[in-house]
Amino acid sequence: MARTARQDGLNRLYHYQDFNAEYLRDILTNRRLYCSDPAKLNDPWDCRPWFSHSALDEPPVIEEFIEWVFSSKPTSPVSDEQAAATKSAIRNLPEYRHGLLASFSNNFLEMIPSRWKIYSLTPHPDSTLMWSHYGGDHRGICLEFDVGDDVIGSAQPVRYLSSYPSWTPQSLAENGIEILLTKSSDWQYEHEYRVIALAEGVERQVKEHPLLLKGSYLGITNASLRSIIAGCEADFDLTKCVVEKCSPETPIRRAVRAVDKFKLEVGS
Repeated sequence: MARTARQDGLNRLYHYQDFNAEYLRDILTNRRLYCSDPAKLNDPWDCRPWFSHSALDEPPVIEEFIEWVFSSKPTSPVSDEQAAATKSAIRNLPEYRHGLLASFSNNFLEMIPSRWKIYSLTPHPDSTLMWSHYGGDHRGICLEFDVGDDVIGSAQPVRYLSSYPSWTPQSLAENGIEILLTKSSDWQYEHEYRVIALAEGVERQVKEHPLLLKGSYLGITNASLRSIIAGCEADFDLTKCVVEKCSPETPIRRAVRAVDKFKLEVGS
């Protein structure tokens, strides 16, 4: 399992978003966060694994794959002769093996959005690119969270790779979260941490687990939201009005442009 933001020694994490008065009111009043559908992320490779044919062409890996395929109970009875024939086809027919991989890839593409949702965070509230890409071109807001909260503290860092990983179904079956925490190095500027939330129907040993969703929303404690930061081009008065009406105890801050350098500064 990947380390968490709390284990990394972080105290705060931040979430950029467009300014939407109704959505902000909902966050402040109901203390809940809307989690993203993995199927609708802006990176076409993100959370959409495709299994490498070459990764399954080595005899030891093929045997691991066969063992994994036959480790689960089949949906319909399989005779010893059928099992032997399938194992032989996997070992000796690359086309058959690759067809199975394509099928598993499609299954994962369907399974991931039905099982998990994502809430994205970063340790940096002053990133010009993040404000531009996710903060409504600096007209939006940035939410500041306390990592001491059980939900926010569970956020895990995304790993950034320069080449696509050689995944196999059996490797991801052991650690499926890895799919949700792997991106191209093109996105490294985000320094992203992700809260991985579970859909309501997903079974957990702990019934009231803090990462279980209600609909598409994840609850947080009253103390976890530490401040609202308005972008340097935001309507500060309007943002302040919404915050003070719904949650007057929540501080509101502002990102401003430094006068003599290409840098944003967040007021205290």
